[in-house]
Amino acid sequence: MTNTSEAEALAALLNGDARTKPTVVVTVASGHTEPYADVERIAAEIGDLADLYLVTTGGHTWAFSNKMTPGTQVYGGAGRVYPVGLGWNVDLKQAPLRFAWNKSEGKKLTGQLIDDALDMAAAAGLFDSARTASTRERRAGTVRSIMSERALVDLDGGDMASIPPQLAQAGVPIERVLAPGMHVDGVLEKKSRWLDIRESRPTAEEALKTYAVGDIVPAEVRSVLAGSADLRLHPDVTVEVFRSDVTGDPDDDLQALLTPGEVVLARVVAAGPKWRLSLRDVREHDTAREALALYAGGPPWLDPDAPPPAVVEHVETVTEAPAPAARAPEVSAEPVPEAPPKPAIPTPAMMPRRKGEPVRAVRPAPAPEPAPTPARESAPAKKAAVQSMSLQVTAIKAEKAHLEAELAELRDQVSGLRNERVQFAKDLARAARQLETRDAELARMRSQLRRAKQRTAPPEVALPVFADRERGFRHLVEAAWARRIPVGEQPTRPLPDYAIGDKFLDSVDALEGITVDKIADVVMEVLTGLAEQSTGRELHQLRTSAGGNAAPQSRPDGAVCYRVSMQIHTPSARRLHFWKCPDGTIELSRVVVHDDMEP
Repeated sequence: MTNTSEAEALAALLNGDARTKPTVVVTVASGHTEPYADVERIAAEIGDLADLYLVTTGGHTWAFSNKMTPGTQVYGGAGRVYPVGLGWNVDLKQAPLRFAWNKSEGKKLTGQLIDDALDMAAAAGLFDSARTASTRERRAGTVRSIMSERALVDLDGGDMASIPPQLAQAGVPIERVLAPGMHVDGVLEKKSRWLDIRESRPTAEEALKTYAVGDIVPAEVRSVLAGSADLRLHPDVTVEVFRSDVTGDPDDDLQALLTPGEVVLARVVAAGPKWRLSLRDVREHDTAREALALYAGGPPWLDPDAPPPAVVEHVETVTEAPAPAARAPEVSAEPVPEAPPKPAIPTPAMMPRRKGEPVRAVRPAPAPEPAPTPARESAPAKKAAVQSMSLQVTAIKAEKAHLEAELAELRDQVSGLRNERVQFAKDLARAARQLETRDAELARMRSQLRRAKQRTAPPEVALPVFADRERGFRHLVEAAWARRIPVGEQPTRPLPDYAIGDKFLDSVDALEGITVDKIADVVMEVLTGLAEQSTGRELHQLRTSAGGNAAPQSRPDGAVCYRVSMQIHTPSARRLHFWKCPDGTIELSRVVVHDDMEP
């Protein structure tokens, strides 16, 4: 785009309803002939999924901006991708403005524009539209490496392809979706060399089948309000939790306890399709399940040990002030910038001025009209003409001296403003870094506060004390049942009668490394059948030997001994042994460490 008519036509295209693809607009900074972004790479990677326009600097930039809704323009070396539709005119976040302040930042700008274009193309369903056989083919291969937010794939046959997040799992970093060595298959776009593997991704329902009621699982905080929050168990499954699911204090503000983007541990209270989660009864010693892998053989999509994110929109950095000009630049309609420091947002000053719009009124004296020269002049006339011309030369010299002084003053002003602007940019960068640090500290404090509330019972609740040990343990089991089984499910999942063996309570007192309320939780799961549904409990018969065909441990009355995990992935992981009698009654036998195989 190099003239006013093209500029107005581009604005009309963006604001019309004829576009079926996203539109990438890259601009050239004033004083430059080439854009900071690599338009050839953008064109190669987006292929025919988006249209690409390059806007040079000139008066037509104003014509384009004047036709666009305020806040949706692009100029000064920046770039923007406009999605299909007109929602971006109202919600500016739909078409984010991407900045570059010099050529060295062009690579980052290029990657951002490509990712934006691919995201918008995926949202518009362009990856799923029918293509001819000449442009697409089914291929398979092995992930070689993860780099530059792409998975590089060695295809069967010797050539290569790459997988962006949009063609694996949009919104999740590619290193949390794929890993080197994984086998992948999908549809290869021959021109761009993108490999679309989404068809091979298990559905959320299939992936979540491994989670059962009672499991402690990672979840990502998507958004937080004062009384509720949205947690993601899977990129496609969001579960709403309420204040009572997180804290026992009705006055707590969840925004003080949870941070968007944070990974938390939650207990599954009810499984799909209507999932329910609770953070209240998750304790530090509880063993959590690993997050789901979005593809077979892939990495967990969430990392509970990752630090809470800091919410920072953009951090500016300025290394040094630009050197002042050695001599004053010539005044022209198009100013030539000298590597300006990064402003917070582009301003009209970064754009070429309208023709005739001055920085400051500087008016040179009009050139004198030449005196008519007659065919034959007398000596006095010639002398008078020479004197007149001499006066004019003197006036021009005086005007020139005045202009030079005025130009020197302008130069000083520009230099001062430039230094002041650099200092403002440095102050902004410093404030942004401090804000980032404070955000990270705030996120950590929220997490610590939430965990402290989980460890500490509400002050108004007093824990009961029983002289009878058996009665006290039965109370803990019943409390776990009432706490973890929703009221609506309690009639269909009652707590049955059970027996406590002679050695059980002594083993509870003697066993270290696990609390008695955790033991009561697992007992409740065994009694209500939750342990059978949880793969983490590893419920199985206790056999007479390590052989696969060994007979189960049994008693003369026909009772069979079972073993269930109370801990996993810990040294000397604790186990619960119990007898299942012929009439279905459960009798608790002992709690033991992993290597103790006695009933």
